[in-house]
Amino acid sequence: MTSVERIPVLVVGGGMVGLSAALLLEYHGVPYVLVERRVSPSPLPRSRGIHTRTMEIYRQLGLESEIQRAAATVLKAGAFGGAWQGASVRTAEPLDLTGSGFVAGHLTPDASPSRFAFLPQVVLEPLLTERIREHGGQLRLGVECVDLAVDSDGVTATLREGEALSRLRADYVIAADGANSPIRRALGIGGRELPPNHHYVNVFARVDLTELLDGRGFSQCAVDNDRVRGLVLTKNNTDEWSFHIEYDPAAESPGDYPDERCVELVRAMVGLPEVEVRILARSAWDTGTFVADDYHRGRVFLAGDAAHRHAPWGGYGGNTGVSDAHNLVWKLAAVLAGTADPALLDSYRTERRPRAEVAVEQSRLGDKDLRTRYGVLTGNNAEEVARQLSTGAVMGRYRYDATGVPDHVTELTGQIGTRLPHLWIDADETTSTLDLCGPGFALLVAGSAGQWRDAAARAQRATGIDLALHALPGVEWAECTGLPQRGALLVRPDAHVAARSDAGLSPAILTDVLRELLGAANQPAFEGNSRSTARVVP
Repeated sequence: MTSVERIPVLVVGGGMVGLSAALLLEYHGVPYVLVERRVSPSPLPRSRGIHTRTMEIYRQLGLESEIQRAAATVLKAGAFGGAWQGASVRTAEPLDLTGSGFVAGHLTPDASPSRFAFLPQVVLEPLLTERIREHGGQLRLGVECVDLAVDSDGVTATLREGEALSRLRADYVIAADGANSPIRRALGIGGRELPPNHHYVNVFARVDLTELLDGRGFSQCAVDNDRVRGLVLTKNNTDEWSFHIEYDPAAESPGDYPDERCVELVRAMVGLPEVEVRILARSAWDTGTFVADDYHRGRVFLAGDAAHRHAPWGGYGGNTGVSDAHNLVWKLAAVLAGTADPALLDSYRTERRPRAEVAVEQSRLGDKDLRTRYGVLTGNNAEEVARQLSTGAVMGRYRYDATGVPDHVTELTGQIGTRLPHLWIDADETTSTLDLCGPGFALLVAGSAGQWRDAAARAQRATGIDLALHALPGVEWAECTGLPQRGALLVRPDAHVAARSDAGLSPAILTDVLRELLGAANQPAFEGNSRSTARVVP
């Protein structure tokens, strides 16, 4: 063993969520080490879509343009979207989505400066990795965390690289180590698990379907014939595809699917018996779901699949995980800076676990069949379709509440606990109200800042909390939020509204509100401060 290295935050896991957590730590100025036991990303495409809310987070990190440029190169032909169904890709027909919930709720985006990006995880992760390296981040591939010893003052991690062992001392650990999470298991954290409805062997293969598709495209194609049942998912819409072959675990196992059999089943799914198939990677998976009972033990916090596992329908897995990190990291940064009490970190579970339960429920609704997944009524799925929420509602219109009760709003108007509404604030439509958020708190005032300016300066001096004040001219912002002129929203670093001037916030108690938000570390240093009566979200 070498001497013990010390670091504020250790991130375990170098997938989409762990890499995003590392970039968020850098954004907030928190030193970290990220360890990943693999030396290169998995070749499987896995998650393929970056939701609008996730793109807003990457926009905050300065990554949006780069990600959209990468996304523009992925699809080589056709377009992403829609579903097909048939005995094979060759004979399949597009699903009629006219009037479906998919069209009504999923393809009509909520107001945002960002937009959905089709970018498979296998392409996204190297991009995030490169950004970390460009900025000098502590990224260590081929290093496995084999043990964590947690105490009241920190966490001692034992790391293995090849045959060599070393120790690292961290104030906090973010465990983004996947659905089977050795860290979660070692901590003894259980959870609510629902059994899978489907089991698949995922065969990622190079199969040129350019001529067969003739410029058309789909997101997924459900195939059912006398030889094979499953799904075909696009990666580039030309020669790279994922073939998800369904099997019955009561009769078979993934070991019963050698390469030779998989090649023949892929040909049966395509509908071309002589087509050339080259298998690039394969794995087995199922549609079971899981939500951890707790999101942390002491100073170790779960994020992404380590905390929740979804059926893939809706693409909530990695996207929910990035939002986990967005919620957690600013709180860690505030605690490490001494401007927040460690009790603030308890709100991570309160806020994020109910959100994961909603995403799990929505993914389960899509697990029934393809038509239900796309909101198409069939006569026996009315209940499931009626319970479906749009991706925008699940990801962008979720409202945090101290009670932990899942809630969504129909429209973002600056309600406490919701994501700040988007409004372009320049004529060229390049700067959004969301761009005014982070890395500290923000105070957005409708019209003249007046007394808010002095109050913000006093609050910063008294608490040490970064607080940016923005006076938004014109009546449009007031109309968007329902605030009167000189009304204000106090916004957290993760772009969620913490307090409103028409719900108790005022210049006189702004300092107290910030102290209440962040806990005992910012109790008044002088007598005579009145306690805030504003309704706030911790």
